[in-house]
Amino acid sequence: MKPGGTADSWTFDHNAGGPPDAEVLACFVEVQRSVPANPASQHAPGRRARAVLEDARARIAAALGLGADDVVFTSGGTEAANLAVAGLGVPELPVLLSAAEHPAVLEPAQRRGCRWWGVTADGAACVEPPREPVGLLALVHAQGEVGTLQPVAAATALAHQLRVPLVIDLAQSLGRVPIDGLLVPGTVALVAPHKCGGLRGHGVVAGAGLVDHLRAQQLGGAQEHGRRAGTQSPALAAANALAVERAVAHCRARGAAMLAVRTAFVDTLLASAAACVLVTPLANSVPNTVMLRFPGIDGRNLLPALDLAGVHASHGSACSSGAAVPPRILLALGLDEAAARTCVRFSFAGDEPLAHVQRGAQRTAEVVARLQKKK
Repeated sequence: MKPGGTADSWTFDHNAGGPPDAEVLACFVEVQRSVPANPASQHAPGRRARAVLEDARARIAAALGLGADDVVFTSGGTEAANLAVAGLGVPELPVLLSAAEHPAVLEPAQRRGCRWWGVTADGAACVEPPREPVGLLALVHAQGEVGTLQPVAAATALAHQLRVPLVIDLAQSLGRVPIDGLLVPGTVALVAPHKCGGLRGHGVVAGAGLVDHLRAQQLGGAQEHGRRAGTQSPALAAANALAVERAVAHCRARGAAMLAVRTAFVDTLLASAAACVLVTPLANSVPNTVMLRFPGIDGRNLLPALDLAGVHASHGSACSSGAAVPPRILLALGLDEAAARTCVRFSFAGDEPLAHVQRGAQRTAEVVARLQKKK
């Protein structure tokens, strides 16, 4: 399998997930084989498993510029988001956020009640003080469908002013853009390691001092100091600690490679005969993501036609791919449902050969031109 697909297929959906780094997978296999015990067990094998788990916790914390006590392990990014949004701040007060958020943040926020920021034409939240009290702020770092980088510094300052926590979703930005100085006191980060070269089934909530105030949402055990019940996996923790370390250490090089791939794809597609419109603000976005609108194509035909042609892309978040309506962010940008369904997100790993990506863009253009001709 070539990066990004085979010779006659192209997987341009890496925001949904991709293959783990080879070293990460090898680490998982080794720890799973050599440390099979439950880390909560009090015997010697359990203590060895616990030592591996806590070493992984300390490594992730160090990579994020935090202390080991500031990291809580979950079963994935979605649970991390649910735990943070439901478990932080003043529970009787609503959450202040925008349509840029992932459903894993939006839906638990809606249970608490929401106050909304608007979004700009580029998909950035319009951060401004609320008109009434709120108990929590939430802002994704890089919007998952359009890819727009969000004004996190403004949200951090507002959270400090209001004296409420800020939840920052790093799922689509870790390992793609720098996070230097992002996790200041009062902020909590959500990490989904499988988006940055790690393995699925493991997530992280991390924040200086704030995780001590998490209200547990999953009950039935005292793991994670009572903040999240359930048996932890030392193998997943160790492997994903390596993934997070690598993502942070190689962020700028990875980002540059992703940008080169995206540029090759976009330039080739825009030079074709297929009509398309950029939705992603390329100058202010995560470097591996581009969303394009293909006017005149019935959205119900677009992705299946691309898939049959070997081009694997998406409308947006895989977590909401079966939803009856398009991603909320597209509607917030002023598109109606029909226009939103003509949008396709292409997202890249950064290690695809440029010639391969250009051929994928040409195949995309052929499919689009054929569908546009049929209208």
